[in-house]
Amino acid sequence: MSSEGARARAPMSAAGPALAIGKFDALHLGHRALARRAAELGAPALLQFSGMAAVLGWPPRLPLVAMSDRARVLSSWEAGLGQPLRTIEVPFAEVRAMAPGQFVDFLVERQGARAVVVGENFRFGHERSGDLIQLAELAGARALAVAVVRVVSAGGQAISSSRIRAELASGDLNASAACLGRAYRLVGTVVRGDGRGRRLGFPTANLGARENQEPAPGVYAAWAEIGSGAPALRRRAVVNIGHLPTVGPDRPLSVEAHFLDPTPDCYDARVALDFTDRLREERRFGSLTELREQIARDVAAAGVALAGAVI
Repeated sequence: MSSEGARARAPMSAAGPALAIGKFDALHLGHRALARRAAELGAPALLQFSGMAAVLGWPPRLPLVAMSDRARVLSSWEAGLGQPLRTIEVPFAEVRAMAPGQFVDFLVERQGARAVVVGENFRFGHERSGDLIQLAELAGARALAVAVVRVVSAGGQAISSSRIRAELASGDLNASAACLGRAYRLVGTVVRGDGRGRRLGFPTANLGARENQEPAPGVYAAWAEIGSGAPALRRRAVVNIGHLPTVGPDRPLSVEAHFLDPTPDCYDARVALDFTDRLREERRFGSLTELREQIARDVAAAGVALAGAVI
């Protein structure tokens, strides 16, 4: 087995792909390291399993990367790799009961793999019974090359999807960006609100159906990408995420973006928010006048923050 630090071998024959195996849910720097190693071994492909949460009975939760945004991230990876990067989705239910040997057969015979790339904590087969030693033995018998990538760290801690979720839940944008290699992006569709922001003098775009996990409640500076056209319409924004305690109790979580630059009507449009800074926590104000004054300060703070943050 080779490691991430080992000298790269020459690309293998194009007869079959080099499969990087993982969840690839956050598309973080650890996932990118798997893709990079696969590209060194041949035609790279990401092999991920769909339906795992449903099969294992995990509670439903929003993804870390919006489905509509995955192509953008993977395209940036392809630019760095200098070659196309395929994604192969396999239903988890299809492989869950496979013994380790059956799983390796599946990779070779069904996926045509000539190399596999895995993380150093990789387990496989029914009940996670197979380890890296067994993988090397089984792969060697099938002329299947195996590369093992060491855990990638940021800030002295291993990068993982669960870590990124925790950082977002605490509003730590710097830590999440260090793990992702990019600013965290939230995607949603603008819906009509109650017009409260406009009455306060700060009209907002309300992101109704969000496609991925929101950061912690608070006020943020962000770059907004509006619509799906090319080139994208980009605007500076101050974003409030929370339950609007000044307006009333027990309100559902909302995401409201006030654009700092002139912006056309964007109802029903897709909006992507690239967060750069958390300006403050969400809090309740004694009156709408106090709230209005604070929003004005938030707008000024977002303008300063975004002046030095181009994404």
